[in-house]
Amino acid sequence: MKHRRTGAPAPDILVVDDDLYLLAAIKQTLTLNGYAVHTFGNPLDALARIESRAFAAVLADIRMPEMDGMVLLERMLAKDPDLPVILITGHGDISLAVEAVKKGAYHFLQKPVDEDIILATLARAIERRRLVLENRRLEQQLTATREGRSRFYGLIGSHPSMLGLYTLIETIAHETDPVLIVGETGTGKELAARALHAIGRPETAPYVAVNMGALPAEMIESELFGHEKGAFTGAVQRKLGKFEYAGEGTLFLDEICSMPTPLQARLLRVLEDRSFTRLGGNAAIPLKARIIAATNRDLRAEIERGTFRQDLYFRLNVLPVHLPPLRERREDIPLLVNAFRTEYCDGQHGEVRPCSPELIRELMQQDWPGNVRELRNFVRRYCVLGGREPEAAGPVAATAGSADMPELPWKEYMEQQEQLYLEQVLRRVGGQVSAAHRMMGISRKSLYDKINKYGIVLHRFRAEESGN
Repeated sequence: MKHRRTGAPAPDILVVDDDLYLLAAIKQTLTLNGYAVHTFGNPLDALARIESRAFAAVLADIRMPEMDGMVLLERMLAKDPDLPVILITGHGDISLAVEAVKKGAYHFLQKPVDEDIILATLARAIERRRLVLENRRLEQQLTATREGRSRFYGLIGSHPSMLGLYTLIETIAHETDPVLIVGETGTGKELAARALHAIGRPETAPYVAVNMGALPAEMIESELFGHEKGAFTGAVQRKLGKFEYAGEGTLFLDEICSMPTPLQARLLRVLEDRSFTRLGGNAAIPLKARIIAATNRDLRAEIERGTFRQDLYFRLNVLPVHLPPLRERREDIPLLVNAFRTEYCDGQHGEVRPCSPELIRELMQQDWPGNVRELRNFVRRYCVLGGREPEAAGPVAATAGSADMPELPWKEYMEQQEQLYLEQVLRRVGGQVSAAHRMMGISRKSLYDKINKYGIVLHRFRAEESGN
């Protein structure tokens, strides 16, 4: 049977009333309008029928001898919370009907019931139920999709904290307010910033990243705001700053806590006015880019120490994003290890056997103070060594049953392992820095910093390669 108005399958309507004449009249009206009508003179029988069949809506008298309409409403909603229940009431029961609506009834109709009012009210109730069920289905589908995904714009993990992070990023990506990303070193703060940019900005919009800790203090102002020709000694031509270059894209200010205090005041003014001027210039330039800042420090503690402005903190912390440390989502470690191993194999066009279950268990027991970045370096070291797990492969192997493990502070021990890994990579590539930094997944500058830190002589590895 098809519904007369929509042509869809006839909705099932449950009608409950001890007045058999009214029951027959309502059934006739609804049947003629394309509804499948199920009538009951006893509310107990109607409740039993709800157990075995889904109904689009219910019409019920509010006063019946076998059961009060309020009790019937309560029991029906207990079985199906979204079921629209329309109560039919006499003149003296208006206050009772209003109370029923407050307790979950969809609506109430007053006797004598007008045919057109019944049909209009019923149509609205059925459409509301359809929308509620459809929204619930879509929400469940979306939840299942999120729970099934483990990769999100470079971020990897299916732990609830990561799924919540993905949802938050999707929610705020299209906003224009500043975002403050907080997380320990190596948790993926820039990946989160790039995800916000990729989702919320046009594909052609620039993404500009500035590491505040890597810029000399005297250059920060010029780098951010730009300068006019002649603004200072050496300013031989106009230069666009990062704020201007970012256009309608994203400006990512990493390590924001490293910004000098005087410049913090100027950044605050830019965020409040949504405009800036170049050094040596007078014209105000509109700020169109979205500002995303990141820090691995507790900014509230920095405020107490007087190294960070409280007003700037409140201006940046409009939409806070927290990245969980790896030790709080250890269940993601097997997923990360496999992803990093696959990444290495694809990049090197070779195959490295997966980590053993025993090694994975050991990895999951570590705290990983360097978080995902540290784990990634360990996996790359494992891959460089061809899938072997020697005693010197890293912190895990050394703690996995080694009776003569050196009794060193954690920092010294990790530095020893880092130096050993660095020498192994350099030996493998014959001392070629360009190949080594790509294999290790770090910048050339970082590699040279580590070489200088440990006093490594590159010629030694090149000589070994020549000898071989």
